[in-house]
Amino acid sequence: MGSTGSGSFSDYPGSSGRSGGSGSGSEDGNGGQGDRCERAFSIALEDVNHSGYFTSHNTVPPVGTKVVLVHNKRLVAQTTSGDDVGNLPTKMNYLAACMRGGYSYEGEVISSSVGAVAKVTVDFAPK
Repeated sequence: MGSTGSGSFSDYPGSSGRSGGSGSGSEDGNGGQGDRCERAFSIALEDVNHSGYFTSHNTVPPVGTKVVLVHNKRLVAQTTSGDDVGNLPTKMNYLAACMRGGYSYEGEVISSSVGAVAKVTVDFAPK
């Protein structure tokens, strides 16, 4: 595990305890995780064309649709009625540790379109 990421030591839990390096200034005593877990973010979802929502409705959810973040095998945006909308990119996998630590994330579709590749962008915030 760990062969991909941003190339920053902050991608790895417990790595911010190193001294002498020039960090990002986000140390919080929890390996930097607490700060990252508490941030709201916007993200373009992946695999929207293969999602449960798209295959059931043959379209994408409209702007304003409420979603929650769930962790199955991947981090998945899911409507409140349980339809998968799309996967989060793997660069967001640190959120799985946040969720195991008690964080949950709710959001809303802020843009969606159907074309050769269906696109959905979601704003998420910790709850």
